[in-house]
Amino acid sequence: MMLAGQLAVVVNRWQPGRVDLDFVGYDFASASFRAQVRAYRDAPDPALITLANAAAGEEGVSVSVTTTDGVPTSTVTLLFADTTIRALPFTNPRGTDLQLVWDLTVTAPGGLKTRWLEGPFTIHGGSTQL
Repeated sequence: MMLAGQLAVVVNRWQPGRVDLDFVGYDFASASFRAQVRAYRDAPDPALITLANAAAGEEGVSVSVTTTDGVPTSTVTLLFADTTIRALPFTNPRGTDLQLVWDLTVTAPGGLKTRWLEGPFTIHGGSTQL
């Protein structure tokens, strides 16, 4: 069993969020992705946010692969729309950031599902509502 890597993600409320991840030595061009944000680990469905494969520039998970000296690097981008971030609940105490959890699962073309990353997902509060 592979344990997932730990990665804290912070996005600002009132604007879209973007996270770019480089996986050196991996070609994820044919993989399927699923990222979810929940209130806490093992929280019941539905997830607060679910991202799946999407075209670059659209909300979801996109991937581009480059090869240098025979070594592939998959750049995986998680894109959260402004409306998705705005729709998250205001359950945090006034004046604090909303603390959630997230993970990223990659499914290989043969069907093997692996959780690659997980960690805290923070919605950083703000004043200016664009």
